[in-house]
Amino acid sequence: MESIKERISYLRGADVVASYRKAEIAKYRENPLIEALQPIHDVPVVIKKLTKKVAFHDRDRSRNPTLRLHCIYDLPRLVQPLENHLRIEQSISILIRDGYVDRNPLTVNGVRIRNEAAENVSKAMEAFKEARLTSQSISFDKKSYKTSGGGLSIIGVSGMGKTTAINNILMTMYPAQVIRHGQYKGQSITSTQIVWLKLECPPKGSIRGLCLNFFQILKDLVGDDHYDIFVKRGTVDQMIPTMAQLCATYMIGVLIIDEIQHLSGNTDEEEHMLNFFVTLKNMLGVPIVLIGTNKAWEMLSKEFRQLRRACEHFGVLFWERMDYGSLDAPVDSEVGLEWKLFLGALWKYQWTRQPVELNEVLNQVMYEYSQGVTDIAIKLFMIAQWRAINSHVESLTPQIIRDVFENELSALKPVLLALKLNEYAKLEALKDIYIKDFKIDKFFNSALAELAKKELKAGKAAKEINSKMDSVDISYEATKWLMEAQVPANHAEIIVRSLIEENKNIILPELKSLALQAYAKIKVKVEKRQRVEVKNIDKKKVSQLNFDIKEDVLAAGSL
Repeated sequence: MESIKERISYLRGADVVASYRKAEIAKYRENPLIEALQPIHDVPVVIKKLTKKVAFHDRDRSRNPTLRLHCIYDLPRLVQPLENHLRIEQSISILIRDGYVDRNPLTVNGVRIRNEAAENVSKAMEAFKEARLTSQSISFDKKSYKTSGGGLSIIGVSGMGKTTAINNILMTMYPAQVIRHGQYKGQSITSTQIVWLKLECPPKGSIRGLCLNFFQILKDLVGDDHYDIFVKRGTVDQMIPTMAQLCATYMIGVLIIDEIQHLSGNTDEEEHMLNFFVTLKNMLGVPIVLIGTNKAWEMLSKEFRQLRRACEHFGVLFWERMDYGSLDAPVDSEVGLEWKLFLGALWKYQWTRQPVELNEVLNQVMYEYSQGVTDIAIKLFMIAQWRAINSHVESLTPQIIRDVFENELSALKPVLLALKLNEYAKLEALKDIYIKDFKIDKFFNSALAELAKKELKAGKAAKEINSKMDSVDISYEATKWLMEAQVPANHAEIIVRSLIEENKNIILPELKSLALQAYAKIKVKVEKRQRVEVKNIDKKKVSQLNFDIKEDVLAAGSL
């Protein structure tokens, strides 16, 4: 029996007490589930909110190489909103709110959906299993209510930023994931609302694993104890109705399933799980968002054609790689506009000492070796900067970008070729190569190791020179300090040099102190000698008196 022994990693928002604002649209009013949400924003505000910049300042370019390597490592956090980001944000905004319209806990319809969820879903799933019926052909005596709620499938190449976009939208536009209700306009609705819940389909496409992930997240979010029950025992047939009931009980606004292609390969598992998703949408009004690669679309369209009706409100969003856009194209040209916006935003973050302007040659090279895939372009840009810094070139060049691809990223050649030729079936087979060989940690550690090796080598060669330089620096500083204290220059130089020769490891504060003490004692000794031996010498010539100052320094300094 499968079980989850380790805690899963999942996206988690804030847990807050409900506060309400009047909805701007009539059908959303008098619904606490909707009025507890963030307001609906127009496109310019959404763009501003979704934009995620990276900490950067021109002065960072003057920092040492190690610090700059760390700065560059932050680049994957950069988000430049493009058309798909806005489409997904608007779709989710409507999906959540429209899905809540018929689930208003203050209406009879909403209460029925909540109370009868498990029973109806259980019957639906049984009917699917026995008669291979579709959700549209099933009816129940108690189902005298309608439901709203739509769906969205996001399909695209790995590395285009689908997951990053969804995570950014959820955490930015709906930061309050769990909302605790109490009193709404004098009515008691003591209940907990989960605005969104995001799951990742287990690598082996196990329905049981997906259900257990669901229960474990609910345990963490609201303390629900079903995970403890089902992790020890329980069949999928028992878990699915319970999962549906919890979706209704906690008024989940949207259920998001990432990496849906993991279901592909086991026809029974595919059909059983996807039937459940459609049932949640059609019978409970819970919107479903499915995210996956092109392999997932083959599964959805071929093996489960009725799923298209679950996405009827928005259809399927195919997240294609960005088309190439020439910098020389007319300003009003839309060809390759997204690539130019993206690369333009990325290009601002150069930590090399000599930043370069983006030109057509660099534009072509970046596209050729990334094929318009966001993840590859960002990491290519990062590794090229590490190479430029470590090689002391301190400037991005087309040759450096080519060298990075030919050496560090050579394993990606078949992946990029498949992208260039749009061979998506082949690309799915190469996905393991892409994931395995393109983790940025590997290249970051390599860059650090290369830097450390060069610094050690340079340090060994320059050790003797540095030692002499340190001695010169200390001598200069101490001599300068004595001269500022009115010690004659020739005397200051002799005093400092004598003290350093006697003690090679002397530090500057100690050198200054001993030098000043030595000069004070020498001055007393000289003045005494002057009074005894040279009473008739003109005052002007006193400072030029010759004596063995080195011997006096050592005696006075007592080193």
